[in-house]
Amino acid sequence: MSALLDTASAPPRPRARDTTRWDVQGLRAFAVLAVVAYHLWPNRLPGGFVGVDVFFVISGYLITGHLLREQVSTGRIALGRFWARRAKRLLPGAFLTLLATGTAVLLTVPSTLWGQYGRELIASTVYVQNWQLASDSVDYLASDNQPSPFQHFWSLSVEEQFYIALPVVLALLALALRRTRWHSPVRTARVLLAAVVVLSFVWCVVETRTAPGIAYFSTATRAWEFALGGLASTVVLAAPRTRVARWVRSGGSWLGLVLLLAALWAITPATPFPGTAALLPVVGAVLVVLLGGHSGLAVLGRFAPVAFIGRISYAVYLWHWPAVVLLPIVLGHPLGLRSKVVVLVGSVVVAALTTLLVEEPLRSSSWVSALRPRRVALYGVLGSVLVVALGAGTLGALQVQQDQAAAYQQRLQAGDVACFGAAARIGSADPCVDPRLADVRVPAPAAAAGDDQNRDACWSNTTADFNVCTLGPSTGYTKHLLAVGDSHNNALISAYRAIAQQRHWRIDVAGHIGCYLTTAEQWAPSQAYTDTCQGWKRSATAWIRAHADELDGVVVTHATTKSPVVVPAGSTNEATVVDGLVAAWRAATDNGVPVVAIRDNPVARPDTLDCVAQMRGPTTSACDVPRAEATASFDGSQQAVARIGGAARFVDMTDWYCTADSCPAVVGGVVVHRDPTHLTATYATTLAPFLGARIARALDAVGR
Repeated sequence: MSALLDTASAPPRPRARDTTRWDVQGLRAFAVLAVVAYHLWPNRLPGGFVGVDVFFVISGYLITGHLLREQVSTGRIALGRFWARRAKRLLPGAFLTLLATGTAVLLTVPSTLWGQYGRELIASTVYVQNWQLASDSVDYLASDNQPSPFQHFWSLSVEEQFYIALPVVLALLALALRRTRWHSPVRTARVLLAAVVVLSFVWCVVETRTAPGIAYFSTATRAWEFALGGLASTVVLAAPRTRVARWVRSGGSWLGLVLLLAALWAITPATPFPGTAALLPVVGAVLVVLLGGHSGLAVLGRFAPVAFIGRISYAVYLWHWPAVVLLPIVLGHPLGLRSKVVVLVGSVVVAALTTLLVEEPLRSSSWVSALRPRRVALYGVLGSVLVVALGAGTLGALQVQQDQAAAYQQRLQAGDVACFGAAARIGSADPCVDPRLADVRVPAPAAAAGDDQNRDACWSNTTADFNVCTLGPSTGYTKHLLAVGDSHNNALISAYRAIAQQRHWRIDVAGHIGCYLTTAEQWAPSQAYTDTCQGWKRSATAWIRAHADELDGVVVTHATTKSPVVVPAGSTNEATVVDGLVAAWRAATDNGVPVVAIRDNPVARPDTLDCVAQMRGPTTSACDVPRAEATASFDGSQQAVARIGGAARFVDMTDWYCTADSCPAVVGGVVVHRDPTHLTATYATTLAPFLGARIARALDAVGR
């Protein structure tokens, strides 16, 4: 009783000072909600992706401030303890998300995406996802990659690289300057961070103009955002004591919020970014973290719903994006309003559970708190190995599937199966049907995208060089042909090679990305692209004229769905296409060389490989395209041949791709397309006997 009375009569203990930066907590909530809203409703909030830049500023501000306080108070930075604290904070939620998402990929995603997703899972686990995406952004073969459920780890990778680099550099500078008059942690940090701001920002502007894909993901072009936040942490402002000081602080913080709100609509996906445009959200975020501590923004950040979203913002960021990517695959259609709301609410719920039941209990547990940095590093490595093993298992399962399909494909081709591929003659009155091919689909859908035999020697990618490769015998041949065009011409290389071998012809092949034999100007994304295309066409024309005496024919084909022509005033698209073809082909026909024009192949569904990958058992018509739709684009070749007359012939292979009603995704056990418009090399090879016969008949008709 006396103890109770003593306690009751004792003076109350002073309440612990609340050091929470509620304005920063509110800024976290703003940033994550902006990103989530952009991913769900990009047309409503076109600049929501700048929330990532806000996170970069917050990280720079908080981490730099933490490191400098430690360095000032102890004279050193305990790197091991710092990284251990970061690992305890970040890794549990990240590993849980990666494991759950990787498992969902194996259960729900078509195998065509396993390769890309497996690589990105591994890159995300070791925090180099930003460099994986930067590499893919300049890789022509990876340019059609689908967004992966791990893609959002690019920003976490940039942050992790910052967490590694900054304390190391600060520690090394302190060691180097410890006996000089510059031995001041804050002064040293200011000089370092100011230099990073200037150099990184300049590089950001340059890289955004020259290589925007790399600029978006590169750590070098984003470092200034962290550094500017870090500089703000070196400015210590006392609590405002006068009305004017309060007005200035409050006005500056609210100005920062206005800049952030403006960025959500002023910046769009079409804005070159980051570049100078990133100044808007970055400066806005810096104003908030620098001046918002004693302003109305702190009151707003203390509001319970806002504070809670800020508290779970990291987990919300982790979980929302996998749902945005995977749910449409599961549903079989894009997200609608209802499903978007489900993603939004579900992400918040799962994030709350992750934060309250996993992250915070682990961080505050006595066992985790007692772990030394070496033990934390060991557990981090073990966790990384576990997640990487899942990614490696995904790639391994994909490789096994591809190897099995490739082996079966070789057996079929070696056995000369009568109905394999184009030999099924699906457009004829008497199609060939082999029951053994009912459930065959080769190449494996996951490998089909890479089933391309085009080579650099036959290809001019983004230059005006007229590269020519030779297929078949270089001497003793019976005919000499040039096959020239864009990527649809070079998609037939395996067919040309087989024709050359079977008929003892020499076939030279020359192709250019998005550019074919026409005098019409083709649409291009840049003037430089237009110039190289025009230069390549001039080189092609000169080559044909120089070799006219030895050529027996020029074979031409081109895509009808890409690189449309620029229509002059007073003309039409159809007239411009035909006029351009006729004028270009005259370089051959006027010099006695006939032209054989092959109609472009039909197009497939945009998701043709994903659709085929989901088939089980016998092949169905689920992935087929109506013939009228697949062949709807205007080709112009037939009209150009008619205009030229006897020196040109038209070859239409549509019946080898399509029935009277539809164009199947799989013909005779062979996957026809490697993407919506390009043939697989396997199917092109099976076309060779029939295409060769049509070309031979066309040459016979003109006396060659």
